[in-house]
Amino acid sequence: KQKTAYEIYQCDWSSDVCSSDLPYDPLKDFTGVALNATNYLAVVAHPTAPFKSAAEMIKWAKANPGKLTLASNGEGGYPHLAFELLASMAGFKFLHVPYKGATQISTDVISGQVLTGIGSYTGMSPQINAGRMRLIGVTNHQRVPNNKDLPIFSELVPGYDMRGWFGYVAPAGTPRDIVQKLNAEINRAMQLPEVNSKLTGSGLIVVKIGRAHV
Repeated sequence: KQKTAYEIYQCDWSSDVCSSDLPYDPLKDFTGVALNATNYLAVVAHPTAPFKSAAEMIKWAKANPGKLTLASNGEGGYPHLAFELLASMAGFKFLHVPYKGATQISTDVISGQVLTGIGSYTGMSPQINAGRMRLIGVTNHQRVPNNKDLPIFSELVPGYDMRGWFGYVAPAGTPRDIVQKLNAEINRAMQLPEVNSKLTGSGLIVVKIGRAHV
């Protein structure tokens, strides 16, 4: 008996869903299969910045509207939108300084060209640990399970949550029983010690969510 092959695609959070010229409809053309990991961003500052914590940064930004400079990896990207949401919910204004990539962000925060930057915690942690940049806070909704000392903005701004995510989708119309089986197998694989440790070591938070909640 010939077996039927089914397609699945790995995907992640993307601001592309806001675009009006995509060749596909991300909500109608796919069905969710599994969510396997989430991540979070870090906001960092120059060590001599006029604030040392998230609370102090927000207070300073409110007292100095538009003077808080923030470097991100581009206009409308995940990091930029994460900080826009924080500013909106906390009630302060800032000046966005977009870059074409993430590398220059750390360089310019360290050199004092900008007061703050936002990006991957894993990518910035070596400079943070070396004291070249100060960690202000991370965008996870709660304390990070394997790094509970990281300060989170949601403790100051209730409801703030700007996690990224990684998961799998299948073409719309894929049989429900196939989607359920794929969900179960992907969740099983994510719990394998060698897979789990690699993902958490990369700064991701492994999650296990049933198909009904994807």
